[in-house]
Amino acid sequence: MARSKTASAQIIRPGPIGYVEYEIDIEAALRRDLPRLVSEISITPLTIEAINKLPEGAKGAYVLFLDEKPIYAGKTDVRHGFRDRLSRHFYTIRNRENLDPSRIGFKAIRIMVFSNFDVEAILIHEMRKADKKVLAWNYSGFGSNDPGHNREGQRPSKFDFEYPINIDRELGLFEPGPHQLLPMLIHLKENLPYYFRYETDLLPGKKKPEHYTKGHADQRSAAMVLVDAGDSVRNLLNKARKVLPEGWQVTLFPGRVILYKESTIYKHRSEAF
Repeated sequence: MARSKTASAQIIRPGPIGYVEYEIDIEAALRRDLPRLVSEISITPLTIEAINKLPEGAKGAYVLFLDEKPIYAGKTDVRHGFRDRLSRHFYTIRNRENLDPSRIGFKAIRIMVFSNFDVEAILIHEMRKADKKVLAWNYSGFGSNDPGHNREGQRPSKFDFEYPINIDRELGLFEPGPHQLLPMLIHLKENLPYYFRYETDLLPGKKKPEHYTKGHADQRSAAMVLVDAGDSVRNLLNKARKVLPEGWQVTLFPGRVILYKESTIYKHRSEAF
């Protein structure tokens, strides 16, 4: 049977009388339509107010812009929609040095039939085919996963070098007053817009660490931490270190911060205290 593609990327296979096979080439449609849609819609400032106006649970592809130039193309996943992904990017950017959040905008394209097609790869390929200079943050380390402890010797990503984390901003994550240390560390880990890790006890008879919610014996027995209004991450970790026994160290890297019972000097650290 002959196969022909129409302008709408539909494939028709002529068959016997009274029967025909019809298929839509979704990947071809995405390659054709996504770059055009990105160019046609307007840029919206990346603010929480704008993000919350997007339909709840909506999924698809999006592009971030720096000074109105495309800097990063991404997609949502099956669990997290635009609100989750773009909010994560908003707080990441807000807590970086050398990066003014007001310079960042976004465009989002909801894909009603969200399939297994890698719309992010398709969008990156098609946009870079038109202009090789766009989407500089893709594959730069922006939005990458935490490498885990014992990998601090790895060279930080290009994004982290250019826009290191800022641990001196006011947080607003805690009410002023006394707080138990371990719950405070857990709350920091779960809410900071960059990676924060701290040492935990080892599982009995194993070298594998306990889950972060279990913490370390020193953390569980530590005195209360007095939190003041406007405390930064630096302030809180300094206070944490002071209620812990001797030997605990905070190490700041361009893209993350750790609290471990050690005196290690890491090659790529920004500072240690």
